Formats: sequence, structure tokens, C-alpha cells
Amino acid sequence: MTAEIGILNKTSVVLAADSAVTVGRVNKVFNNANKLFPLSLYEPVGIMIYNNASWMGIPFEIIIKSYTRKIGKKSFNKLEEYRQDFILFIKENYSSFVDSNQIKDFIEMRLYEMLDKLMEVCKKALEDKCNTLKDKPSEEEKNEIHERIFFETIDKISTIKSEILPDFQNYKLEEFKTEFKNYINKILPGFYITYNLTRNAKSTSRIYKALFHELICSFSQEEDYSGLVIAGYGSEEIFPTICDVKIGEIISGKLRYEFSSLGKVTQNKSAIVRPYAQRDMVDTFFQGMNPDILKKMNEIIPVEFETIIEKISKKYPDVNKSEIRTYFKTGFKHINEKLKTYASKEYIQPVISSIGYLRKEDLIELAESLINITSVKRKTSDYLQSVGGPVDIAIITKYEGFVWIKRKEIIDKDLNSIFYNRELKQL
Repeated sequence: MTAEIGILNKTSVVLAADSAVTVGRVNKVFNNANKLFPLSLYEPVGIMIYNNASWMGIPFEIIIKSYTRKIGKKSFNKLEEYRQDFILFIKENYSSFVDSNQIKDFIEMRLYEMLDKLMEVCKKALEDKCNTLKDKPSEEEKNEIHERIFFETIDKISTIKSEILPDFQNYKLEEFKTEFKNYINKILPGFYITYNLTRNAKSTSRIYKALFHELICSFSQEEDYSGLVIAGYGSEEIFPTICDVKIGEIISGKLRYEFSSLGKVTQNKSAIVRPYAQRDMVDTFFQGMNPDILKKMNEIIPVEFETIIEKISKKYPDVNKSEIRTYFKTGFKHINEKLKTYASKEYIQPVISSIGYLRKEDLIELAESLINITSVKRKTSDYLQSVGGPVDIAIITKYEGFVWIKRKEIIDKDLNSIFYNRELKQL
């Protein structure tokens, strides 16, 4: 995994990234990955990679350096235009390296991942359902309940309103079925048998619809996508901008990608801080509380409220349970809103305001410290140490451009100079 951060104020951008990379199913971690690069050798623009460092088996480092060479001295008026042009570059120059077998492997992997996750959810729902029944259900009854829960969940996925990815606006379910029907139908029989589900045309059609919906709509947090962060200045911008894009695979000749919102420093917005990938410690620093604790609180409180409602209804049978439940839901909503307001006023806004006035040296120190504290947290926890190694840091200013502050040495300095000069001559 990765810990990266972009810190912007009116004078500069600081980008920082760790060096850890997780490889293979055994989750072996190496601390030698390059995730931060200049996107142009002539313009003040940088790029970082997070999550998956490759696209369809091609290292993003190769794609980025090829793009840098291709654009040469070309510039864009707005920073976000680099993002759009980079996506176009991938489509035009690298899609030809992706064969149909890779795409089918991806569909198979996505199908298994989606169904496995669904089964975990359904298993928990089955346990909860069985616990509410007075009489313990037989195995046959359990299978019936499980099957009903599974297909109800599948149908919910297909009806979730999510934004459709740009290249898939006109992509139809029938096109997807035509291209992948024979391949997916080889996978489903084993799935039906493994989980004792009834196999019929209607069930298969519902699974197809859910998978299609997952592929054409916005990325989920669990997906193994590649993330790219682009930051710096367009030629007509005096203040910096940061943006990112999530990139998935090619399906039916269409690229799965999703743009995030832009982060722009303006006259009225003096600073921006954007963490990427493993951001829990950065969020803790800014919010004053670990986000996992907030998440757990949001799980515990509704359960406790429901327990109180049940106790009240037993003691006072005439009480309207639905009315009390509404009061509790409203109260819980107000608690969350007040907590967010307090965190913003007392923690987030004061720090952001201070960052707007920090010197370049202080921005660099802050960025490195936030990456390091995430690394220390991983070292002292039970989780995989997926953040670590040297921290690469670069600063970008309007007229000095992209400047390395810290960069791990991978090759001899003289050899590095030879390669760099050769690149400049070829440009």
C-alpha cells in the first residue's frame, strides 16, 4: 500500500510519498518503490501513484515517463488538462498492449471478488436472522433464507444510483452479455454448487446485471484500482491545483476511469491538504480523533438506542416504538452534525489556516512528518507494515518548477546524470 500527501498554499505545492510496495498474494513488502515523478521536465507539474502501481500489467512508471517524453515542452492552461491528456495518452498508446485474455481474467477476478464479498455479507445477515427466530431453523430452511438474502442483496446492487463512468455512458447490458456470456457461464456453475444456490436463467440474469452495474459505475473503496495524483500549475494559473484520477481496466475497448473533484487554492482558500491511500493518521491529526473510532461509534450508538427502545416498550407497552425510534434517529443525526462542526471549528480549520501562511521549509517538514507518523503507526500495530522506507519529497512552485527535496538513490549519481541528460537531448 501507500501513504502520500499533497499540501498546497498560495506559494507552492509539496508532494510526499513513502517507498513501500506490497507484492504478491503473500503480501511481501519492499521499501524501494518510486511513486513520485515530475510530469513535465519544463512545466511546474508533478504526479504521484497510489494503490496499484501497474495498469493491466504495465508499470505506471513506464507510462508516466513515456508521457513526459511525449509532451516535451507542451503546456496546458489549466492543471486539470494534464489529467485529461494523460488519460487520452493511455487510450491511444497503451490499450493495444492489452489482449482479450487479460480482460477476461479481470472479469473472472471481479466476479469472484464481488460474489465472495456478497457471501460474507449474506452469511452475517443469515446469522442475525437465525438469532431472531424462536425455533432453530433446519439446514434446509437455512439454505432457503440464505438464498433469499443473497438475491435480495444482488438486486439492491443493481438498483444503487451511482454515477456512470465517462466511457460507459452508452454501454448497454446486452453488449456486455454478448461479449462475456460464454466466459462467465463457465464460472457460475461451480459457484451455484459451492453455495447451494438454485441455478436458473432468472438467477443468472440477476448476477449479470449486478456485475454489469459494478463495472460501469463509480469505483468502490475495495477495488484494486490505480490512483494518480497530479498537482502544480497550468500556464494561466497563479495559484496551484491538485486533482486525482482512479484508473481501472479496459472493458470492451472502453477505459474505466473516474475523475475526483479539483482542489484549487484561491484568494479565499489559502491552503489545501489531501492525503491518499492510507490516510487514517493524517485524518487523526486534523480531526482530533481517529476515523476508526468515529466509525465504530456510528455502529455502536444505533444498536444501543435499539436496545433502549426495546426496554422502554417492555416496561411501557402503550408506547409507540416507531415514534421513539424516530426521535433517536433524529438525535443521532444531530450528534454527528455537532461533532463534525466542532472538529471543523476547533481542529481542522485552525490547522488549514496556519498552513496557508507556512514557509516552504515548514510545508516540507509537515508533509514528511505526516508520512512518517503513518509509517510508525503501521510498525507498532498488528497490521501489515505497508507504509515505510525513505520518504520522497518534491516541491513545486510557479517559476522554479518541480524540485526534488528528498529522493532515494536507486542508481549511481553519475549514471543518473547520464540518463537525465540523454532524456533532455532526445526531447
